[in-house]
Amino acid sequence: MRVSFLLLFSFFSLNVSTQQVLKPQEAFPIEVAFQNDVLQISHRIKDGYYLYRDKISYETQDTRILLGSAKLPEGIKYEDEFFGKTEIFRDDFTIYIPISIKTGEEIDNFDIQINSQGCADIGLCYPPQQWIKNVTSGRLIEASINTDEIELSDQARLGNIITETNIFLVSLIFLGLGFALAFTPCHLPTIPILSSIIIGQAGNNKLKSLGLSMSYVLGMAITYCAAGVAAAVAGQQLQALFTLPGFIISMSALFLILGLGMVGTFNIQLPNNLLNKVNSTLSNQVGGNYLGVVIIGSLSALLVTACVAPPLVATLMVIGQSGDILRGIIALSSLSLGLGIPLIIIGLSASRWLPTTGEYLEVIKSLFGFVMFGLAIWVINPIISQNALITLWILLGFVTIFYYLGRLQKRLMGYQLSSLLRLTLVGSLIGLYAFSPSYLSFTDAEVEKKITDQYFDSVQSLTELEDFIKVASNDEQISLLYFTADWCVSCRTLEKDTFNNQDFLNLLGTVNAMKADVTENNLDDKKLMKEFNVFGPPTIVMISKTGNEIESSRKVGVVSSNELIREIEKLSL
Repeated sequence: MRVSFLLLFSFFSLNVSTQQVLKPQEAFPIEVAFQNDVLQISHRIKDGYYLYRDKISYETQDTRILLGSAKLPEGIKYEDEFFGKTEIFRDDFTIYIPISIKTGEEIDNFDIQINSQGCADIGLCYPPQQWIKNVTSGRLIEASINTDEIELSDQARLGNIITETNIFLVSLIFLGLGFALAFTPCHLPTIPILSSIIIGQAGNNKLKSLGLSMSYVLGMAITYCAAGVAAAVAGQQLQALFTLPGFIISMSALFLILGLGMVGTFNIQLPNNLLNKVNSTLSNQVGGNYLGVVIIGSLSALLVTACVAPPLVATLMVIGQSGDILRGIIALSSLSLGLGIPLIIIGLSASRWLPTTGEYLEVIKSLFGFVMFGLAIWVINPIISQNALITLWILLGFVTIFYYLGRLQKRLMGYQLSSLLRLTLVGSLIGLYAFSPSYLSFTDAEVEKKITDQYFDSVQSLTELEDFIKVASNDEQISLLYFTADWCVSCRTLEKDTFNNQDFLNLLGTVNAMKADVTENNLDDKKLMKEFNVFGPPTIVMISKTGNEIESSRKVGVVSSNELIREIEKLSL
């Protein structure tokens, strides 16, 4: 175990050197001239860099002029790892675009927007660039990126930090981001899991509590690095790897078994040999075996790895586009260690308030056993109906009540157990009535579904998406594309808290709102996600009136209604 921590510490102490990479304006300078109603655009490309032919386009928001067709020269055939068969430019080239000026208008200058995307041969790919330039008649001007007006999305900024910042600062930044993410609802279930492990040990030992906590965090770090790199390198959706029904059921069963091991009073009719092995395994894992805790930490991390957040997306983009796996691993490791800081603090403080022996210890252990049962229900939530979910919670409540009534029976003085049971049943019947089908018809899940069905057009393929965007462009509307899935827990939070806002819904009626449900993860779903380089839901993509994505406006994870309202109002001007 000491060796593992030394290796992890040494890993963060590596002095990583990377090859100097030019900024996009240095790698791909552009010169623009305008004369005799012809726009001349000269693209310069430095050695060791290249531009994608199909990523180059030109547009203007100036209503006084109309750009003619831009005829690009033929490029070099290229088999790209991410875009497949495509064409690229490695040498300088110049194109000429005819310009039509409206009758009665006199034009001596206007703004031109040049869209492009390129890569470096060392493996780094730049995000799509927007070059804005005011073109003056008869003058040759070097175009530059309008950094004052073009904003980067959160994940793009974090991606730049990973690729351009000193590796030590990258570690510190992502350590802090991980610490902040540890308090989001998606990661909170890791706290009772670790608490259950700490409670499962026999003595009040601070050193052992620290060791167990660090083992648990190490397991999380291993999973984050392995799963993140595998998902990015393989080009697969991050969440789809861990949201298959088989995996969810297995994880739910694991928590159920761990809960049974902590409660320790259930009579499971298994063959003696198998029962002994199960009890031995549970005793080792829950009772403080370091390797077992690392395994549990790794498995627990799989549950929260499906939560998409800008730091995670940024890291996967860097690994997938640049191939810089080492920097990606360092960022992911720092992120997971930041997530583990609160857990380590809990592990250390637990030894102060936990009992060492006696009946109170057994009560606390069994209590956390029922917490594990609750986690088993929480895990299986995405793949079962709302009625089934509530039924399971009611059953858990029944089992918990009867279990503790049984433990308290010997202490009851002057009360009949049957009286308490009758009171319990009356209360339970009231609860069942509250959760009757007539009540369930007004649950949050139904409200969320009605909102997305009413205000969002369903998009199931790239062809459908293009048709919706064309209609919106003709109507001079911006488009909003929302990626969601049934198994996405954060999507439910977004729909319940963010979308269920009347001001937002009123504004949403003025834009082309679409949703892409990628629950099935079929070929069309993968194409849609690949088209926008989406790693998983919830992701909101904003598309301009001209049909191009506005990178800086992309939203990943849960955002507030006010944030979306401000973004839509800004883009609708």
